[in-house]
Amino acid sequence: MHLHPRRAVVSLLASSLALSGAIVFAPTAGAVPAASCTVTPAANGTFVTISGEGFTSPRNLNDGESTEPLNVDANGNFLLKRFQKNVDYTVLAVNEDQSNIFVNCRMVQPETGTVQPETGTVQPETGTAQPETGTAQPPSTPGMGDRSERAQGRTAGGLAGRDAAEASCSERPMPDRSQNHTDAYWEAWVQAADRAFDRACA
Repeated sequence: MHLHPRRAVVSLLASSLALSGAIVFAPTAGAVPAASCTVTPAANGTFVTISGEGFTSPRNLNDGESTEPLNVDANGNFLLKRFQKNVDYTVLAVNEDQSNIFVNCRMVQPETGTVQPETGTVQPETGTAQPETGTAQPPSTPGMGDRSERAQGRTAGGLAGRDAAEASCSERPMPDRSQNHTDAYWEAWVQAADRAFDRACA
């Protein structure tokens, strides 16, 4: 009769040891996963892509000024784009019992962005060959635009100078810059107006 209680005590001790061992080793097993976060700038430099893996949900993303919830999938990954480029991003845990309470995101070089310009520069180069060969027109058009603006400015300034001289030689003509013209136009206008005014009032 006394053997059964002893056996029961021994079995209880063994089970308690097993349970205590499970309790001791459980945290070490749960602490194994590591989370990481990277920030990749776009090739054109207009935005950044923030990606993470190994995170437990729920999580928040902090940019130093604001915090917003992250959409972490079942595999612990997330992906989003932000237009704030020169910012240090940090992934924060929402609950205190979560692992990796805060993880600083690491900035990486735009891998696809750097490869595209180099391999894809065949298109920019041939494409720039069009602007370059075709830019024979754009450079000429700005030049022609400036020339035509100067010519218009000279004509209008000359007339204004003569009219001002006929009215009175005590007041020089002043350009009305409320009109939409280029700097080249107004420079030519002032020079022509002064020249015509001085000639008429000499």
